[in-house]
Amino acid sequence: MEMFAVVLVFVCICVDNMVCANMTAMKLDAENKNIFSIKMALFFSGFNALFFGVGYLLSIIFFREWVSFVHNWVAFAFLLLLGIKFMLESIEKSPSFTNLETDDTRKLIKVSALMGLNSFLVGYAVETMNTSFFPQVVFLLLLTFGLTLLGFRLGNKKSKTVASKKVELLAGVLLAIVAVGLIIV
Repeated sequence: MEMFAVVLVFVCICVDNMVCANMTAMKLDAENKNIFSIKMALFFSGFNALFFGVGYLLSIIFFREWVSFVHNWVAFAFLLLLGIKFMLESIEKSPSFTNLETDDTRKLIKVSALMGLNSFLVGYAVETMNTSFFPQVVFLLLLTFGLTLLGFRLGNKKSKTVASKKVELLAGVLLAIVAVGLIIV
């Protein structure tokens, strides 16, 4: 169950990256879309891995001994809050880029860091499940990269609706279910 829960949580947090990429693809011209999609996928992957590692490491160093008796409750709170955040984000506008902003590295770093904060909380929660770090972070890197590119692929200028918003709502519900599962099991 733990490995399935970790994979499900990773997919859910990467959906947020996919939505941002999808919204961006709806605004970009074809010539900017290809190069910027790779750049955005690399930034999102790097920041997700960085923040995941920091959350995992902080959980090991500071919180394992101090809050060992409520470890699962803290992970429950983090995942539940992320689930609620994703459900709320499914009805509001996600950050995106226009053709003029494709060269704005500062904005890309800010958005990547904002998306990566989800991974910080997940890093803590995954450490409470007693899973190893290295395979998890590699899987997160690959999944983030792939779903970001998928978001770019699905988005185009002719789209009137954003189907990925429904996926983000589903991701929020699934995160809440996984959070409850941490407490029940």
